[in-house]
Amino acid sequence: MPRGLTQLWGAGIAAAVLTAGISTIRAEAQTPRPPVSVLPASLTMPAARPPAQGAWPNSDLVSLPREFVKAALKYRGVPYIHGGDTRAGVDCSGLVSRAFLDSEGSALPRGVEELFHAGAPANFEPVSTGLACTSVYPMLHVGDLVFFDTESADKPRAPTHVGIYAGNGVFVHAASEGSRTGVIVSPLESPYYSGRFLGARRVVPWRPPVLDVALTDATQDLVTVSPFPSREKMTIRVFNRMSGGGPMDLAVLRNGVPVLGARITPGTFRPSQIPLTPEAGMWTVRISRLFKGRELQSVTFTVEE
Repeated sequence: MPRGLTQLWGAGIAAAVLTAGISTIRAEAQTPRPPVSVLPASLTMPAARPPAQGAWPNSDLVSLPREFVKAALKYRGVPYIHGGDTRAGVDCSGLVSRAFLDSEGSALPRGVEELFHAGAPANFEPVSTGLACTSVYPMLHVGDLVFFDTESADKPRAPTHVGIYAGNGVFVHAASEGSRTGVIVSPLESPYYSGRFLGARRVVPWRPPVLDVALTDATQDLVTVSPFPSREKMTIRVFNRMSGGGPMDLAVLRNGVPVLGARITPGTFRPSQIPLTPEAGMWTVRISRLFKGRELQSVTFTVEE
């Protein structure tokens, strides 16, 4: 089958897999969690313009949330030093600042309080606040900052500790006390941290929640290289750049299993739009001629926690 490329909105960077280490975390951290409502994402939908054939867009988002986590994990084992932000020693906010600088090339506010309340910069998006972390934990995404009150004796009141959510219920942070200190990975649902959780902030933006597909006369089989976040509403937009029109069949599959079907009649500037709120997994969009059944295009994309 001929293969081609068509422009898809979003960052064109291959999603990285977290380095070894998280697999050693206790099995209890892997317990599936039900969804928990949080504030909606602030990302806006790009204008409906037909993507140009044969090109991937460049993007200002030069790294993904997993790159942020990978940068933090490279400090694993570095000792805790109050005020430190080097490989000789880091504190909790120092680890966040250094990992962000290493992966993004730019600086974050220094200090737990500053990170928790720095709402003015556009790259800070509220994720959740005030959610207890007992039987379930908030609907976080990889790369989110997680905040705790490690000083109050009863109800959490003010942030005194920060870490980076690494997925699968664990976070990487620089601990100053306890049986293990320095940069470590801990379960978010551990008895100590679950009762001290305050909320989270998103400092690394995910791909805008739109998948644009442009149909051409050449049959194409495409794979996107930048993941979408799970449990966030996204839109699939299909443009018709073929020489002919007419109705078509669209099928959406998750891990090879059909989950959605629709009959669409896309135009060049008025795309057919299909809403989707995907869970983590491998997703495929297949578009075929309505009566002849000939596949016109197949697009595969990943959705990550």
